[in-house]
Amino acid sequence: MKSIFTLLFLLFFWVPETHAQEDAYTYMDTDEEPGVELEISPEELEEVLEPSPEEDDPLETLNRGTFALNNFLDEILFDHIAAMYNGVVPEFFRERVGYFLRNLSEPIVLANNILQGEMQDAEDTLRRFAINTTAGIGGIFDVSTDLDIPYKREDFGLTLASWGFDSGPYLVLPILGPSNLRDTIGRIGDYGFDPVNWWAFFDDNKAIYSYTRTGVQILDAKADNLGIIGDLKRNSVDPYATFRAWYTERRKSLSARDEKRTLETAKPDEEDDDDL
Repeated sequence: MKSIFTLLFLLFFWVPETHAQEDAYTYMDTDEEPGVELEISPEELEEVLEPSPEEDDPLETLNRGTFALNNFLDEILFDHIAAMYNGVVPEFFRERVGYFLRNLSEPIVLANNILQGEMQDAEDTLRRFAINTTAGIGGIFDVSTDLDIPYKREDFGLTLASWGFDSGPYLVLPILGPSNLRDTIGRIGDYGFDPVNWWAFFDDNKAIYSYTRTGVQILDAKADNLGIIGDLKRNSVDPYATFRAWYTERRKSLSARDEKRTLETAKPDEEDDDDL
C-alpha cells in the first residue's frame, strides 16, 4: 500500500530537471545557471504581457481555479520559504544545489536523447554525467560546461513532440503550475527513466529520499525564479493568461528546436548525393 502511495505521489509531484529545471515551475524552465535568480528585460516582459487569444484552453475555468489556488499557496507559504532560502543560503551554495539536482536528471535527458535519435546529444549527455559525477564531486560543480559540453534540456514531453504528438489542451497543475496534456503524460515517462525513483520505489524505507529530492527541486525552482514571477504578477493585467502564453511559447520553442535537429539529422548530405 505504501508503495502505491509513493508511486502516485511521485507521479504527480515529481519534477524533471529540471527540469529544472527546469524544473518545479516548468513554465520557468531555462538553460540558465542554476541557483541564480533570473532577470527579464523590459522587451521580454512586454512580449509576454500580450497573451495570444488563440491558446488551446478548453479547461480555462478549472485552470483559473487551480491557478488561483497556486497563487494563494505561493503568497501564504512558498514565496516566504523561497525568499528565506535566498536570503539565508549564499548564492555559491544555491548553485551547488542546482548543479547537483541537474546532474541527477542527466539519465532522464540521456533516455530522451536516445528516443529522439539524437546520438551525438546522447554521447554528450553521458560524458557530462560521467565527468560531473566524478570530477564535479557528485555533480555539485559543472565541470563539463567548462569543457565545452553544455547542458541540453530534454524531457519526455519534448520527445513526444518530436514524434509528432500535439500539445493538447493547456493545464494548470496544483503546486507545479502550467503544463499541457502532452507534458503531463511526459512526466510519467520521465518518472520511468529516473533511476533514483526505481531505487526508492521498491523499498519503502528509501521513499523519503525521493520525497526530499522533490521538495528541494520545488524549492530550488521557486527560489531561482522568485523575482521574475513576482514581476510578471505585478505587471500583468491578467497573470493567468500571461503565464499561459509564456509556458506555451517556451515549450513551442523547445519543440521547434528538437524538430529542427531531427530534420537536420535525417536530411541527406548534398555532397554525398553528388557522389552517387
